[in-house]
Amino acid sequence: MCRLPALLALVAMTFFASCSTTPSEPDPSWISGEIHAPSEGVLWTSTLTNLGRLGYPVGSQANRAAMTIVTGWKNQLAPFRGKGFRQKVDMSLVRQAEFNDQGHPIWDVTLRVMTQANMSLVRPLDPSYAEWEWRDDDALEASIILRHIQTDFLPPDILLREDKEAETYVPSSVNPN
Repeated sequence: MCRLPALLALVAMTFFASCSTTPSEPDPSWISGEIHAPSEGVLWTSTLTNLGRLGYPVGSQANRAAMTIVTGWKNQLAPFRGKGFRQKVDMSLVRQAEFNDQGHPIWDVTLRVMTQANMSLVRPLDPSYAEWEWRDDDALEASIILRHIQTDFLPPDILLREDKEAETYVPSSVNPN
């Protein structure tokens, strides 16, 4: 009689232990940078355009009032288990109190790219059969996204060059010297 409760407790512990073996979301790996944008609207439009061009669907989790964006999943499926993956961007844009020499506000951009791998053996190219497992954040992809946005806004040291005499190219066929 005493064995039945102990057996039930053992079965319950085994059941709950098996549920906790699914890997949880890893610690975030944030990438940050600075952008000198002429206005909030221009920065917002540039950010959404770059994310869309890179394949990240931007939808209802783009909040211009808070200047935060969480994209939808960008799927890149493959025919082998663990080779297909999907990624999602979590980004925030925070305006600094300072302005650059041109009077443009300076923005701190912080983002991460969350990644999951498809561990499905059956139909790995069909997203409806996918079995997603968390992977570490993709810091390289986050750096690439940040660089795409930064290239829309030239840094002040490039824009504020000293004026020099314009050099004219003269082909050697015209100038015999």
